[in-house]
Amino acid sequence: MPAVAALGSLLVATVGCQSAPPEDPRAARAEAYERVGSWPDAAALWTEIYLAGGARDVEAGLSAARSSLLAGRPEEARARLVDLVGRWPQDARVLELFGEADMALGQTDDARTRFTAALEIDPDRPRSLARIGAIDVAAGRTVEGLAALERSVELDPSDVHAQLDVGSAAAELGRMDRAAVAFDVACASDLVEDDERMEAARRLGDDARVAPWLEPVVRRDPQRTEALWRLGAARRLGGSLGRGRELLGRAAESDPGNVDALVRYANALLEDGFADDAREVVEHAGSLNLTEAESSRIEELASALEGA
Repeated sequence: MPAVAALGSLLVATVGCQSAPPEDPRAARAEAYERVGSWPDAAALWTEIYLAGGARDVEAGLSAARSSLLAGRPEEARARLVDLVGRWPQDARVLELFGEADMALGQTDDARTRFTAALEIDPDRPRSLARIGAIDVAAGRTVEGLAALERSVELDPSDVHAQLDVGSAAAELGRMDRAAVAFDVACASDLVEDDERMEAARRLGDDARVAPWLEPVVRRDPQRTEALWRLGAARRLGGSLGRGRELLGRAAESDPGNVDALVRYANALLEDGFADDAREVVEHAGSLNLTEAESSRIEELASALEGA
């Protein structure tokens, strides 16, 4: 999961929740900057409000740090959070945001410590659970990581990036049905990017359930070869043989050097009784500069065609 995208969706969702007292006229301007995504301006104004108030307004301090993160200034955010955590060491929001700043700086061990501290104060913080889970999975502690991620999506099913992480971890452990459910929830959202949809499909492999995740990818990019052949394979597994064969043909046409697309298309043609067309695809594939593994796949297809 892209960390920046996940961070942005979290922080944007919470903008305005941590604002300064409404009587401060600068707060309205800072919130206006947030609404238009002018994060450097928002960070500067929230910082001004925080310091002008004698560093006593935790809400303004949090907004300043959050805006700095969204402005791509994690060092600046971390400096503000050092001050905040010194003043409010038991505020789980401060600790969690500190963890986000550490993550943005690549300091995952420190980030995990911050998220853990936030959970000790407030055990039901889905974001801290999701972050700990993702960190643990990346470190090879997949079982422990999945447990934290599962608790996170139980508390907040709408966190699509946590759902993607659940799917990836479950697939890594061979729990494909659980992975499919999590990926399905995530891919129902417009927040999931095409590359994330592709990765979900790769994780699940040849499975009819990936088709709804890939249809939007193919609509947006009709020449995306891997999306075409994966969707074609999924449609055939789901019983739509003709539609699947058409998609596989489009994949082979979009990149005539893509062996995955060629092999799958030739197989579909052979299965559907178009042996001569399949032979043409195999002959073309055989003329390519193939790896040993790719040559083996083409030879298997050629053998199958001899008996057709």
